Amino acid sequence: MNSISSRERNRQFMIGKRLSIGAMLLCQVAECFHIGNAVGRSPFLLPPMSTSSRLVTTRAKRSTELFMQAEESTKKELSEVERLRKKAKELMNEAIAAENALRSSKQQADKLKNMQLDEIYNALTSEILTDTDVIEGEVDLTSESELNRRLMNKLLEKRLSSTTMMQLIERLHKRSSDTEKRIRSTSVDSSRENEFNIGDMTNSREYMETELQMLKWNIDRIMDAQGFLDEKLTDVSARGDKRELAPILTAQLRELRRAEEEEYQRSLAAKFNDKVEVNVGMGGFVKETMGDQNITIKVDGKEISGPKVNMTRLIDDIVQVPMWVPSSILPFLIVCRKDLDPVDLKRLRSEVLSGSQFRVENSDFTKMAAVYRGSFIEQRRAALYGTASIPSTKATSAGETNDTNEESQSEVVFQDIQDRLKVSGLADRIQLFLMEDPEWRPGDRDPEPLTSILAVSNEVVPEQGSERGNQNIFFAALSILCTIFATFAYAVSGFALNPGFFDAVVNKNDISKLTSLAPIVLGVLAISVIHDAAHQLAASKSGVKIGLPVPLPSLQIGTFGSITPLRSFPKSRKALFDVALSGPLAGAMASIALMISGISMTTQASSEALTTFAVVPAAIMKTSLLVGSLCSVMAPKVMALPASQLIPVHPLFLVGFAGLISSALNLLPIGRLDGGRTTTAVLGRRSSYLVSLATLSFLAIAALTQTSAISIFFGLLVTLFQRNAEIPMRDELTDVDDVRVGFYIFSIFLTLISLAPFPGGPAL
Repeated sequence: MNSISSRERNRQFMIGKRLSIGAMLLCQVAECFHIGNAVGRSPFLLPPMSTSSRLVTTRAKRSTELFMQAEESTKKELSEVERLRKKAKELMNEAIAAENALRSSKQQADKLKNMQLDEIYNALTSEILTDTDVIEGEVDLTSESELNRRLMNKLLEKRLSSTTMMQLIERLHKRSSDTEKRIRSTSVDSSRENEFNIGDMTNSREYMETELQMLKWNIDRIMDAQGFLDEKLTDVSARGDKRELAPILTAQLRELRRAEEEEYQRSLAAKFNDKVEVNVGMGGFVKETMGDQNITIKVDGKEISGPKVNMTRLIDDIVQVPMWVPSSILPFLIVCRKDLDPVDLKRLRSEVLSGSQFRVENSDFTKMAAVYRGSFIEQRRAALYGTASIPSTKATSAGETNDTNEESQSEVVFQDIQDRLKVSGLADRIQLFLMEDPEWRPGDRDPEPLTSILAVSNEVVPEQGSERGNQNIFFAALSILCTIFATFAYAVSGFALNPGFFDAVVNKNDISKLTSLAPIVLGVLAISVIHDAAHQLAASKSGVKIGLPVPLPSLQIGTFGSITPLRSFPKSRKALFDVALSGPLAGAMASIALMISGISMTTQASSEALTTFAVVPAAIMKTSLLVGSLCSVMAPKVMALPASQLIPVHPLFLVGFAGLISSALNLLPIGRLDGGRTTTAVLGRRSSYLVSLATLSFLAIAALTQTSAISIFFGLLVTLFQRNAEIPMRDELTDVDDVRVGFYIFSIFLTLISLAPFPGGPAL
């Protein structure tokens, strides 16, 4: 039977009690009636009902007995409940005591372990710094190699196990984390900032900051020394397993810092927003805010994984992309959405990278990419032995010794890694990128970024021409038609001031005179074709796939050039440089030749022939320093004329002028312009971004101040279509050679003298 609740039991008890009292009262009344009738005191009393009285009395007694039994049972149950409650309280007290004892024991064990680890830390760091190593409280970085050697010798003497080293790093990180929290709490609570206890200097902010700085510095030194020790023990084959402990410690420290940062962010979120649910994932957040809807997403003009994409999963994937994924390749990863096979990544580490001249110090993984950070063995040996270069004992795949120069070494090592990737059979599934550590920022503890190898799926490629939609094809065709019209308008502007041309076309409606515009129209388009053909030839030679060029119209010079997209990742910065510089350099050389021919034909033409030439103001000769210099040499009298003076010029001059200005504009170091690509190849991605930003700012200032009319239209087109950084190269670490640097300097000089006005002349 189901147990009866205490409230129901009390209710039944009260009902039984009331029934018992009522029954007893009825019995007494009945007996009174019976006695009174017997003695004859009341003639109105009913006849005696002795049988009914006995029945009522019996029932009343039975009810009383049941009530007493129920009351006794209730007392027993309450007594049992109280006994069990006391027993539970005793067990709880015992559990609390056991938990406190266990916690105290664990604290004692942790305290003992921490004391042992602190003793190891003090033993390692004592006698490492000498008086000559410390200058005004700061470590002299010139002796860093010597400090690493001393600490390495200490580690070699201690022969600490890998477990002890991991515990030591965890202990030092915990100490630095606790110190940071104390400093942070001091900053928040200003009343504690000047707090002072006699005999205790550890509570001062200066002491805590100094302690934190030394802890972080010593952690870095221990990590570096362990890496050098791994290198030394591996070289002398003193350890049978040849395990490398430094990468494990680096990964452990990175994970500790990541967990600490996540915990700090969660605490901030919970502090400033009480409604934040820490355990709610990004997927749930997106579903609540945007819904679990399917939409069409395009990145760089390409649809992601078909026409429909789950918005929740897409945003979840984007948010979870780590910071070490370069922004230059992130759009292509999102478009491809091809995951890497963990088995392939293990083979990449064990079969390709482990036997190469690139030593992996730490690595990170995500489902779409993996990064391996490290350095070249030659660099590590130089740092280990404190010398500029150490002759390599390992030969390249061609049988030659590696060059100690960093740039050539990176090229040779990466090529060797690429060859090993092909031999392993992973080249059809994985492609590699050699670059600087994307997470490095100026001011980090490392003075220079680590070398990184990024692994992504082989299906990650730039946008292909076949993927362009009908809308893009329509705009490309419209741009071609607008360019032809703008080139025609440029030719008309050259002949509009010719009296014979104007009278024949406007007054006599003689459209046959329009044939005189053909040399300018065809010449400007021919310069553009030369530009794009040079790109195509250089791309074929360098193994780079490029798309069909899309011309940009210009009412001032006919065309600003073309947008030439890259359809494959360039193999190196050299390949990108060759493809980018070939077009504008060929166009500029052809334009200069046409200008010289045009000036020469103008000066040698007869008076009758001059009447059929284009007519332009003399100011056009002074809008460019290069054009003005050529005219000063070949036609000095023209430069002495007033700016508003009309002069006849051969059509080839106008063709060359338009081609020169177009080539010079394309050589500006902005985004994906040819000049931006050459700047990226020569200076690197970080520096080229700053140069591009500065050049765009200069164009904006020129447009706002109305200093240059052409900068308004060109700056607008560049901002809309060409401002983005260039796609990544497979090898972004190896610099270009000195010859290419010389060509780059020449291209910058050519741009400046082409766009800068001649002294006393107007700007373009």
